[in-house]
Amino acid sequence: MPYLIDPVARAGRCAPSRDAAQRSLSIIAQKIDAAREAERVRLARELHDELGAQLTALQLAGARLSQRPPRNAAEWQTMCAQLQHAIDATQDAAGALVGRHQPPALDAGLVPALRAHVHQCFADNSPAAIWRCDDDTAARVAQLSPPAALALYRIAQEALTNIARHAHATRVMVALDGGRSALKLTVSDDGAGLAPGARHRKGHFGLSGMRERCVALGGSLRVSSTPGAGTTVCARLPWQHILSSPAGDAEHAGAAASPLAFHGSIT
Repeated sequence: MPYLIDPVARAGRCAPSRDAAQRSLSIIAQKIDAAREAERVRLARELHDELGAQLTALQLAGARLSQRPPRNAAEWQTMCAQLQHAIDATQDAAGALVGRHQPPALDAGLVPALRAHVHQCFADNSPAAIWRCDDDTAARVAQLSPPAALALYRIAQEALTNIARHAHATRVMVALDGGRSALKLTVSDDGAGLAPGARHRKGHFGLSGMRERCVALGGSLRVSSTPGAGTTVCARLPWQHILSSPAGDAEHAGAAASPLAFHGSIT
């Protein structure tokens, strides 16, 4: 006697499978939407941090040229070189965004990149810029993972861009300090301080972006500001989360911060 399959019963058995497939498709669609949103936020932050900084440098170079015309051929040549450097950096920034590579400045390492960026921002010594990093810290920073080096570079870049745009400062300090358990980046100025509400401005990628970069690496960001007395941005990242290899961490596990090997104005 042939075995008969009840179509109604078969449809009932297939229904749970269809429901499960529908739920899976829904989950996949949600993940795709989340990935698109994350990419949109990443791109917006990179545009803000990288291109924004380079365009500010270009704007400052143009402003210096218009406010103080060169007095001789040598000074004219220096100003043109600064302007060309700012243009080249902007083009490099756009290329890095397209290729999703790290900024070309980081090819030499974080310490040289930060020092060069401070010099670029305040080449005319207005405001006076101080760079500080001891030899032990510099050696250990050379072992940072690429994401950690990029995060610290972007944080310093954003802080310096804000100073150049808004602070009207006479003195700026950028310091890398290596403690027993964490690396600390400090950017401070003696300028106007943060505008009211700047820390919590909706859609503002600057401070929120710096904080998110720190949190992603197990660290923290502290921003202190007094109207008319300047702003200090301090990023603290645990060594255990930012070194490329455990060997580098073990080698320096007992090392404490040492006296500064370099402490002076950018020249």
